[in-house]
Amino acid sequence: RFMRPRTGFKQKNPQELTTVNIEEIEKYVDLLYETPEDKVKGARFLLYLVQSPKNMYIIRQEQEKLLDVISRTLHDEHKKILELSIYLIYFFYAFSQYQMFHPLLLQRTVGETCMQIIDYNLMKYDYRKDELIHLSTSNKITPKDYQIHLEKFLFLVRKQDRLLTKAFQILHRLAEDPKVEVKMVKKGIVNLLLKNMNRININLLLEVLLFLKKLSIIQINKDTMIKGKIFEKMMKVFEIRHPYIWAINLQIFFNLSFDHGFRME
Repeated sequence: RFMRPRTGFKQKNPQELTTVNIEEIEKYVDLLYETPEDKVKGARFLLYLVQSPKNMYIIRQEQEKLLDVISRTLHDEHKKILELSIYLIYFFYAFSQYQMFHPLLLQRTVGETCMQIIDYNLMKYDYRKDELIHLSTSNKITPKDYQIHLEKFLFLVRKQDRLLTKAFQILHRLAEDPKVEVKMVKKGIVNLLLKNMNRININLLLEVLLFLKKLSIIQINKDTMIKGKIFEKMMKVFEIRHPYIWAINLQIFFNLSFDHGFRME
């Protein structure tokens, strides 16, 4: 029996979605070939459809080929339109909640695309942060203009936090298959998780820590974590006053404590 997937996504202009139905799905996918505004609109409609488990089953049975277009759009457009990426990541997150749909995602390399999205957004974050630091020391910008740049940066961070959270959650669920987990490790998932331990968004940090806890029982992953200075990062995490975050952080500490190198730190 299906339960309604929980995407945690609040749609804008919900009244616009009242006429959306599964019979029009090909039209919504066709919008992904149009203007940026149309692409986003089509992605919103598609996300609305997968709030219904019945629609997800219909897509699997009758419209599976459309997933090729949707996954390709996410892969090709994620560097260009952040809002589009968010809608499509949430779309695939809905499918990832059911293990029976995991092959659909793996066949379309959605996991690999998620890792590329995470890596790109980390680089974008670092670039914008360095840019902001440079502006803060510049005499050529007024405090008012700096505030505008700061607000734009914080807006980007909030958007990224939502995107990264769901991307990691998709990967975490796909990693239920040990063979898939091994492939992720080889492609650098541990380092991507470590790089996100400095984020302060609670939902993102919780997902990062939960994933690290899962991976921290394997020695090769422990070695990567220790090399990536996880001890220092975990001490920083303890500065966040959140009981669940503390609990998971302590569980990672326990898993790593069996390693002599970590105990020496």
